[in-house]
Amino acid sequence: MQATINGELRVNVPMGAGSLAELRWSVWTYLAAAEVAPGMIDDILIALHEAVANAIRHSGSESDVTVRVRAARTRVTVDVKDEGKGLDPRIPLPPGPPSLAAEGGRGLYMIWSLMSSARLNPSKGTHLVMVKELFPGGT
Repeated sequence: MQATINGELRVNVPMGAGSLAELRWSVWTYLAAAEVAPGMIDDILIALHEAVANAIRHSGSESDVTVRVRAARTRVTVDVKDEGKGLDPRIPLPPGPPSLAAEGGRGLYMIWSLMSSARLNPSKGTHLVMVKELFPGGT
């Protein structure tokens, strides 16, 4: 289910990989309407996909993943929240580059690399807040 409330896109994503394509389309449509540059949209969609895929794969929750996207003139803020077991505290944040031989472990690194900033907020489960500055360096 999705809604736009006070200019903010809100989407509840069911726990299943099939729901990711619909989420990407909804967010792409919202950001394009907000006149965000296509290259910036690509970065945001890749980071968002990784965050939600991680929640689906690792949270252990049966509840929907909550996604909120807010486009402002100079930045886009994306919140991804699940009600699962939370991120393993032994994982270093921000993550370093993954081993090329590793089968996984690239998602968090991609998120931190593609977005201007990312942080975890304390909550039940995992609450990731990602920001993409649309005009890096204040241009």
